[in-house]
Amino acid sequence: MEDEGAPKDDTCCGGLCQKGCCREYGKKRVPVVTWAPHYDLDKAKSDLIAGTTVGLMVVPQSLAYAVTADLPAVYGLYASYIGVWVYIFFGTSKDVTVGPTSIMSSLVASTAGGDIAYSICLSLVAGIYMMIFGLLEFGWVMWLISYPTLTGFTSAAAIKIAAGQIGDLVGIEDWDSDFIDVLEDIVTKYDQIKWTDACLGFSCLLILFLLWLLQKQSALKYSAEMQENGVTVRYYAWKSLWYVGLMRNIIVVMGAALLDYALYVDDDNPFIIVGYIESGLQGLDISVFSKFQDEWASLLLNGLIIALIGLLEGLAIAQAFSKKNRYEINNSQEMVALGACNIVGSFFLAYPVTGSFSRSSVNSESGVKTQFGGFWTGLIVVLCLLFLTSFFSYIPMAALAAVIIFAVVFMINFMVPIYMWGVRKLGTISWLVTFCSVLILGIEYGIGVGVAFDLLLVVAKNLRPETHIHDMGEGVILVEVDSGWNYLSVNYVKEKVEEALYWERKRFLFSHSTTVNAIVLDMSKFSELDITALESLKGLHEDCETEKILLFSVGLSSELVEDALAFGIVIPNFPTAPEAVTAARTEIGIAIALHERVAQTALAAAAAVADAAGYGTFGTAAEDQPDQ
Repeated sequence: MEDEGAPKDDTCCGGLCQKGCCREYGKKRVPVVTWAPHYDLDKAKSDLIAGTTVGLMVVPQSLAYAVTADLPAVYGLYASYIGVWVYIFFGTSKDVTVGPTSIMSSLVASTAGGDIAYSICLSLVAGIYMMIFGLLEFGWVMWLISYPTLTGFTSAAAIKIAAGQIGDLVGIEDWDSDFIDVLEDIVTKYDQIKWTDACLGFSCLLILFLLWLLQKQSALKYSAEMQENGVTVRYYAWKSLWYVGLMRNIIVVMGAALLDYALYVDDDNPFIIVGYIESGLQGLDISVFSKFQDEWASLLLNGLIIALIGLLEGLAIAQAFSKKNRYEINNSQEMVALGACNIVGSFFLAYPVTGSFSRSSVNSESGVKTQFGGFWTGLIVVLCLLFLTSFFSYIPMAALAAVIIFAVVFMINFMVPIYMWGVRKLGTISWLVTFCSVLILGIEYGIGVGVAFDLLLVVAKNLRPETHIHDMGEGVILVEVDSGWNYLSVNYVKEKVEEALYWERKRFLFSHSTTVNAIVLDMSKFSELDITALESLKGLHEDCETEKILLFSVGLSSELVEDALAFGIVIPNFPTAPEAVTAARTEIGIAIALHERVAQTALAAAAAVADAAGYGTFGTAAEDQPDQ
């Protein structure tokens, strides 16, 4: 029989199988068991509508992103159905749609260089990394990336991706993907433009923009109609137009394919097209993993980079929609879910995937209720693979390029660094460093440089924390340190205190004022005192005792006070700086009064001795004494 009073281990089973513990751990790792029992017809209807909408959107996007990844277009479809199905069981966000994205596709292109087997192996390796991070509860790791670095990364990645699509947009087949080379190609290859593709590409961009405007305006109209008159014919009309705008990608891509099919005459194709796409689903295939024999080292390194970027993108999207729609997600479990999506997908020829912002946004706006909406999204992709691949072969590359460019252009945000310049200039510098690094070095290295720069700023701030010295009058100085005191900052703070003492004493000397009699060290912002900081504090305490200077502290927690006492440091500690300053002035006043009383007593005693010895006033001979 279980002892109800016995302490319970927080870890699963605590060494012995506890059914309740294992059950809770199972719910945590397979969240579908928590919401599936409450699934009903209303939720199923909403999930069907949202999932189908996203499915129609993902098909043209996945074809375009496969091209970005430098892979045959069909591999975008392979990566678009397994992930959403696996996420149903392991994901904690109802809104997130997993699949190929522009950033992940660009990373695959730069690391795999068009090697299909290598790309699929990357999915397996990245998935394993993600899974391990999640099981080890490393969700907190993603917060090491600051907001300026994140926005700088996404803006630069969007520009880099869009620049790489210019060649397909205007019909130039030999087009580089590196940003520096793109700038050169713009100047040197303009004479290779195929004008039919260029006209189609820019027309697609214009149509996408107009349909986007239609979506935005119709959303405002049907919302206003709903509030004013309820569900009316006009409401349904505006709602229908909203769906038309929402389906802009599929409208443009299918329209371009129909145009190519109509103009295709006697093997003379007016546009550069996707070409043959193999139909059907790919079964379980492990032969591609033979790539590990020769390139395991680069796979482990590149897989780690892709895992970190994929987690960054996926968790940022999950967090955004959880806050917007007011529900909780688990970062570590999201890592497990994304890891499972990539691991399982790799056995079905899928390249690395993560959460997609654009598709997740559509999923949310379409009213999805649970993760099961992903089932319908995956089913749409499967049906296209089975029955529509022959039609997809007529899709012009210019249309896919227009879809990619229009999708990523909204990721570019130059207002963030401008805003941060007025708030925190270091944030703008972080943005610029990351932005330039991504454009020049590449997506996979640029984010690493940005994170390293952020960590360097943190170290620099700890090395030289803001230290303020205030003259509180009556021989009291207040020392404020804006950040914690640890082995990085102790020497700098101690030097600032000693420097302040030197200049204060020099000022007091020339102004004939009172010298420094007390130091009040404001430690209210200290969260730690490591052994180096305690040693430095002890040295400062001993120096003050030698110099007959009082030392007080402010705001130390009870734990830090105990640490100081254990180290042999006994310093009066006060809750606030005014209390400490008042106490210091009181102590100084008492010391001065005592000093004056001792001086008066000594003077009186000396006068008495002088009188007894036949002297007059202290320190002078008695001139009126009789001659002896």
